[in-house]
Amino acid sequence: MNEKYSLMDEDKIKLVDEILRLRDENRKLIKTIEDLKRLIERKSSKEPDVKKSEQAQSSKKRSLPPHRWGRKPGHPGCTRPVPDHIDQEVIQSLSECPDCHHPLNNPTDSVEHIQEDIIPARVEVTRFTRHRYWCSCCQKMITAPYAENEVPYGHLGPQALATMVWFKHHCALPGNKIKDILHDLCGLKISEGAIPQALQRLSSHLNMEAVHILSVLKGAPYKHVDETGWNINGVSHWLWSVVNDAWAFVHIDESRGSRVPKALLGHPFTGILISDFFSAYNRMSGRKQKCLVHLRRDIRNASADDPPQDFLSPKKKLVRLLADAERLACRRGTFSALGFVRRMRRIKDRLFDFATDTYSHKFWQRISKRLLKHQNELFTFLETAGIPPDNNAAERSIKPHVILRNRSFQNRTPNGAQAHSVLSSIVQTLLLQKRQVVNAIALAYPPHRQGVAPVSILFTSNH
Repeated sequence: MNEKYSLMDEDKIKLVDEILRLRDENRKLIKTIEDLKRLIERKSSKEPDVKKSEQAQSSKKRSLPPHRWGRKPGHPGCTRPVPDHIDQEVIQSLSECPDCHHPLNNPTDSVEHIQEDIIPARVEVTRFTRHRYWCSCCQKMITAPYAENEVPYGHLGPQALATMVWFKHHCALPGNKIKDILHDLCGLKISEGAIPQALQRLSSHLNMEAVHILSVLKGAPYKHVDETGWNINGVSHWLWSVVNDAWAFVHIDESRGSRVPKALLGHPFTGILISDFFSAYNRMSGRKQKCLVHLRRDIRNASADDPPQDFLSPKKKLVRLLADAERLACRRGTFSALGFVRRMRRIKDRLFDFATDTYSHKFWQRISKRLLKHQNELFTFLETAGIPPDNNAAERSIKPHVILRNRSFQNRTPNGAQAHSVLSSIVQTLLLQKRQVVNAIALAYPPHRQGVAPVSILFTSNH
């Protein structure tokens, strides 16, 4: 009561201000309570889904058979093949028993064990001497020719240089690692800075081999193309890769525009160009096949966060359409020519109907425009047998460069970038053709360095 009468004695203006302040505090408290309630409801609604997903994963793990790896029961085992030759034979014999020292007679049986090992490498130093003669007829000095494996003016032999190329462009090792391996395993002493210098000289003489690779790819029935970021002394460039099932070419350029693939492959190009949906390839004239894996990847990324119903229905329809097209390509030989063409026409009609339909979801509005724009470039693999529907070959050829990019500063000079392009093209091509990289480069380099190989000798047209 005293508090009541005390309030009556207060000024009216002060009481109104106090009431307004209390109203604001009350409104803020109510809002905070509502937000907490919503948060609790959201967490409680998510917990069952998490538990269900954990239970599903645990049930999947439990459902796996205990011994699902390896060959099926009853199938012959697979062990390391026996070597086709024996370099040396070590025989262990006894003259007396090691326990009681009683003399032993002739052996009654033997136990054989075959072991393969690596002979420790060593540096082989060769002195090349070329005699010089005076020709009284020509009135000049004549010098004997270079030896077969001689690298003129080079202090490192072809095997050492080819090994560096293998470490750098296949194993993706930096220069300091290559230096340590050569020193510890072979005893070859070389500075870290001498490695890129030697590889640049090597690439300048093997450049015609890379030019030959590009010429073959230009006339190939189909080729994949892709690009990734690259740095030259900290300045952004782009690494382009052109590849098919037997040839690979790498080019580093400051541009990511269409002028680069036009210059590499020609405009218009021959054959079929397989690529993703990057705009630089849209300006090239010729037959194309767009990568269906990239299209599926975009759909999968867009559907990651609990998509609405207007997203799921078109997704199901398009995924089924792409699967039917690839299934039709696999069953090409089971249909007559007319029957296959009829089914291919149905696939294309379904694509056109899907692209011209109306959608409320923004993703499908964008994808429908892309499909309508590239409708003649999505099913080229159905029109021409042997054409893959994806750009996986180019993605795989880019991967070694991405690994090397993450382990180094890429290139410091344009000469280093040119060396990387040439040597990577040669190494990847040799790997695609299932040839020994080190031996092939070691045999090809001396003739090029000596100037007795004016054309490509590393690759022939029958590969």
